[in-house]
Amino acid sequence: MKNLLLLFVMSIGCLSATKAQIKLPKNLGGSKTITIDHIPSTTDEFIQMRDRMAKTPEGGAAIFVLATIKYTQDPEMGRHWVIIATDPYWLSSSSAGRAYKGFDLGNSANFSLQQTDSKKYIPYSYIKGTSAANGYQPGNTPYKISIERSTDAGDGMIKIFVQTSGADTARPITMNKNSAGIWKGFEYSSIFVGVKQPIVKSKGAAGGDF
Repeated sequence: MKNLLLLFVMSIGCLSATKAQIKLPKNLGGSKTITIDHIPSTTDEFIQMRDRMAKTPEGGAAIFVLATIKYTQDPEMGRHWVIIATDPYWLSSSSAGRAYKGFDLGNSANFSLQQTDSKKYIPYSYIKGTSAANGYQPGNTPYKISIERSTDAGDGMIKIFVQTSGADTARPITMNKNSAGIWKGFEYSSIFVGVKQPIVKSKGAAGGDF
């Protein structure tokens, strides 16, 4: 009987030690709403906004979303903004005309961004108040973006989730902080995953729909 009791105590001890060794995801806080009060008209102005807002992972994620929105409006300038908002790990040296100061998106990052070429509405789904029903029309600024900081992704990176009106679940983006304290997008392929098709209302006879 004593031997059985001893084995039971030892089993509990081993179980406790095993649990202590398991590294669970680190909960880093709840949701935040980031406000973008306007869309910059120049890249220099965008960088100034980035330097103000991207001092937190949430702000950096909002800046990244803003860059993708700009890409749908002005592909050349928007690409520059996405390059600026992307971790250097995913950039490649380039002399192409579309590059920014000698750097362009690498193949993987470029593939993700190009998903918006045929689905320009995807970035707008991250703005509060948009929906498939209203064609993801954001209206006038300010834009509000809801972000949930969820886990420590390791190596100093933070994984957060951006709420979208085009899907039932938020989209993850992993942020990494550079030496200047600016948070940039490191893994963001899910940001470009398709959302619900926007509902386009018929224009009637004026649009050839007789």
